[in-house]
Amino acid sequence: MSGTRAAGPRPPASRAAVLAVCTAAMGLGCAPTFLVGYLGPDVRASLELSGAQLGLLVGLFYGATGVTSLVVSRVIDPLGARVCIVGDQLLVALALTAAALWPGLGTLAVASALAGAGYAFANAGTSVAVTSVSRPDQAGTAVAVKTAGIPAGATVLALAGLPLAGRIGWEGVALAMAALLAVNAAAGAVLLPRVRAGRADASDTPAGPLPRRFGWVVGASFLYVLGSQPLFSWLVITLVDAGVSRGTAGAISATGTGLGAVVMVLAARRADRAGPRRRALTAAGVAATAVVGTALVWAGSHLALALLVVGAVVAILADLVGSGFAHGVAIDRAPHAVGRATAVMSSGYYLGALVSPLAFGAAADATGSYDASWAVTVTAMTCCGLCFLVVHRWVRPPEAGRPADLPTRPAPAGSSPS
Repeated sequence: MSGTRAAGPRPPASRAAVLAVCTAAMGLGCAPTFLVGYLGPDVRASLELSGAQLGLLVGLFYGATGVTSLVVSRVIDPLGARVCIVGDQLLVALALTAAALWPGLGTLAVASALAGAGYAFANAGTSVAVTSVSRPDQAGTAVAVKTAGIPAGATVLALAGLPLAGRIGWEGVALAMAALLAVNAAAGAVLLPRVRAGRADASDTPAGPLPRRFGWVVGASFLYVLGSQPLFSWLVITLVDAGVSRGTAGAISATGTGLGAVVMVLAARRADRAGPRRRALTAAGVAATAVVGTALVWAGSHLALALLVVGAVVAILADLVGSGFAHGVAIDRAPHAVGRATAVMSSGYYLGALVSPLAFGAAADATGSYDASWAVTVTAMTCCGLCFLVVHRWVRPPEAGRPADLPTRPAPAGSSPS
């Protein structure tokens, strides 16, 4: 009967379709931060905002994401990936529409906080969705692909958003992004599976607790964002303040983010082939590279624009590769609880994003230069690399056929001492 056929289960989701929707969701979900970061000169001039206020708008988004991530870790299982992702896309679309129709610091602040809260659901939901349609040896690459949506979105806005804002204003760009979010929400409602966290293998085994010392993973994620976020929210503004044209500033940033979107996926594929046990060690090396690039940005701001450009591209590439590794390291350590691990890791990740842009802007306002701001950025990324070394040594991923080193169990023989 036709009625029986219509009531049947949905066909399995296509891996390519799931990756496409999730990648777009990650990029579009960050739209409020891109709006401030890449169209910052327009927003600042239109609303007469200070550097600290611009940083606050970015920080509110990520701060709300971090706080909400703690809730998401408990509710993602009953809600499922599809509800989390589609709900976020609709919420961010509404937030951008409100900010465009009623522009002002208060409206933008509320929109940033609401969109950030929704993004916590999308971040965990996309991790669950892409890993549910991937083999275990593909998980790291799948997470990197969906995370690459962030620099891909940044690249598009840096190249197209700046000239478009000159014609229709930043408010018009915000409405255009809201329309894209609505389209992706509709696609997600049709294409995404309603897979639940910790149930990707379709077994009845519930997601277990996170392993001991998982806090080091959270700490590394916090420091990673503290040391990388200014390259995305402040680079264009600092270049414009240094006398670089807006188009050139956008092109410099887009070079780094565009290359980074490709490199982070290739790096994750290589790391997947090497296995999860060395991913944290590789992440430490990536952090060291980011330190060198950021230091060149700092030095180049005093010595030569060419040095700054080289440093910016190197730092952005390393930061984007590190973003995929930060997520991958968390999943490696808790493959039995992907949604929970992603959400808890994200609480540190986005707490760093709350602090970083606000501190960067406030330090620049207080000192009249960006020196103190870049010094904090370099120090934070250095500490991030050290944390990843600790994770590599003391927070081991579970071996095939063996459970993770859970907090309720004694350390297995041969493991590292506390």
